Amino acid sequence: MGTWGYKVGEDDAFCDVYNFYFDIYNQGASPEEASERVLDEMSDNFSDFEDRYEAFLALAFAQWETQHKDIRVLEETERFITTGESLEIWSERGGDETLIKRRRSALHSFLRKLSKPRRSKKRRAHKVPEFKETILVDLLAPDNRKALKIQENYLDGKFLHTSATVMWGEGGGSIFHSDRSGLMIIGEWLGPQNLRVCFLNAIRDDLIFGMGNPNEAFFCGDSVTLAYEFSD
Repeated sequence: MGTWGYKVGEDDAFCDVYNFYFDIYNQGASPEEASERVLDEMSDNFSDFEDRYEAFLALAFAQWETQHKDIRVLEETERFITTGESLEIWSERGGDETLIKRRRSALHSFLRKLSKPRRSKKRRAHKVPEFKETILVDLLAPDNRKALKIQENYLDGKFLHTSATVMWGEGGGSIFHSDRSGLMIIGEWLGPQNLRVCFLNAIRDDLIFGMGNPNEAFFCGDSVTLAYEFSD
């Protein structure tokens, strides 16, 4: 059993439905579309004996915040609040008379709130992009002045590309990138000025090199010769 309190919105089941609604709504869906997806994809929550009341409360509140009046949801929410039906589960959870009284008061206060239209629709929350890097190779040169770093880059869980850089403390840059994920790569410094990069499951055509000599990296007079070996 999850977390629950006598105030509306303190139950885990409420939060699950409410958060799912706004996950959909914040992606640009209309309140009608968000509601239908909640009812469809979270149907078990609306039929479960313990969770159904919280599910309806959450959906009713989310619809109220987005100025969507759904008679089906409102009538069912009003029914189990006014009849006291939803309080039965509180008795079974071991709630005493004081707690049940507080819950009844909170529910009726909630119902009064729903009866008054919200002045403005809740704004969509714009999701902050989540960038993630998975390091494949991170290798410091023998002179401790520079390092090879190869990583996979992801945005919101979606693979973008594999990138490789040789970086000095003050600067440096890209040596190649690839549209492939899952590359198996071994890097080896053959002294401070020579670097070998071995690809165990790739060919040269899998790499995209920048402008200039693909076999050289340099910064402030310090140059590195690059050698690539491929599985073919």
